[in-house]
Amino acid sequence: MQLWQRWFWFLLFGCLPVAASAHAHLLDSEPPANAVLAQSPSQLRLRFSEPIEKKFIRIEVKADAQSLPLTPQSIQWDDSTKTLLVNLPVQQASNYQVHWSVLAKDGHAGKGHFSFKVKP
Repeated sequence: MQLWQRWFWFLLFGCLPVAASAHAHLLDSEPPANAVLAQSPSQLRLRFSEPIEKKFIRIEVKADAQSLPLTPQSIQWDDSTKTLLVNLPVQQASNYQVHWSVLAKDGHAGKGHFSFKVKP
């Protein structure tokens, strides 16, 4: 391939705009996924990759397959709206599942789940 042909293909494909696909995803959590704890946590912390629309968060926490009652007062955000804190009711359970879905401020949705265990 000649030099001018290489430049042609570079200019044709190398300079096209790339569509952004930055979906909100969970970067980390406390307790972390698949953790084994000595006692039930009183709070969850979920840190997302993007700022989240506060009105469009859905979170369900199950303790031994029973949904825990979460009130709007039990959910708090940090100033960046990337970290969600969830205060949990006192619970003696051994298996926890956390299901979440969010809408990022840029309009991209994200959802996922993780679990952890308590073994005293």
